[in-house]
Amino acid sequence: MLERVWRDGGRFDGWSEHFSYERWASAAEQELAPYGLDLAWFTTRERAEFEVLPWDHLDSGLDKEWLWSDWQDALAEQDLDDCRWIPCFDCGVCPQLGTEIQVGPTGRKLLPLFPS
Repeated sequence: MLERVWRDGGRFDGWSEHFSYERWASAAEQELAPYGLDLAWFTTRERAEFEVLPWDHLDSGLDKEWLWSDWQDALAEQDLDDCRWIPCFDCGVCPQLGTEIQVGPTGRKLLPLFPS
């Protein structure tokens, strides 16, 4: 698919002014159809709880079970309270668990991490 997009003129597609959804959709249709796949299979279909995802080999510090639960809450449009002020949701990213909070290139923290 990548080669097809390139051959069809795709360059600098990470830049919005060069991105062409139509080019990518056309490439997907041409390259995936022989395998019985389509773009929707990769992008918009429902996923099962225990499906292996392409990024599962990366460790974000969040448990997959917690992420699934958070996803279900999002689908149910259920808000979660800010865990800085209430008991922990056990997501796995609290500094008390040894996680280092990354700060952007400006050196400013955009949100307070702990109540003052």
